[in-house]
Amino acid sequence: MIDWDILYKIPLGLYVLGANDDKKDAGAIIDAVMMASNQPCALAVSCGNQGYTKQVIDKNLCFSLSVLPKDISPFVIANFGFFSSKDRDKWSFVKHHQFHKLPVIDDALVHIYAKVIHKYELCSNTIFIAEVIDAKTNKNGESLLYQDYRGKLKDEVMSAYQQIIKENKNG
Repeated sequence: MIDWDILYKIPLGLYVLGANDDKKDAGAIIDAVMMASNQPCALAVSCGNQGYTKQVIDKNLCFSLSVLPKDISPFVIANFGFFSSKDRDKWSFVKHHQFHKLPVIDDALVHIYAKVIHKYELCSNTIFIAEVIDAKTNKNGESLLYQDYRGKLKDEVMSAYQQIIKENKNG
């Protein structure tokens, strides 16, 4: 039997994956990104198969990636992590702008635009291998690691999520 806590010790970051379905922007929190190659410069990005953002990337074969800083608002993680872009315009709740016609978080450390060159479908996730077409440093700071989220931010993110739910019921 796998002790899942062991896997959480593998260094991972938290990122907002952005896409556009030709009508609206989509986005999701992901934690599995790695440099896959330097010639061409390519990333491997794992995205849950059930998510709407994954469906949009399947269709348009490109995405943006916002590398989140340690001081990101817990609201951003709750907003992109617990709702579907199919049902909620997640981007309307955060400061963002377009980078190669795809949404990126204003407060991100880095903005990346990539085009999918291969994909590998597994039972729960699809791994996209994507060539980095453009990348821009937005600000200095340290990247938010998944371990930071689990150790320090998780309770704050859950509180932000509960607040969003409460506001949706009242509004």
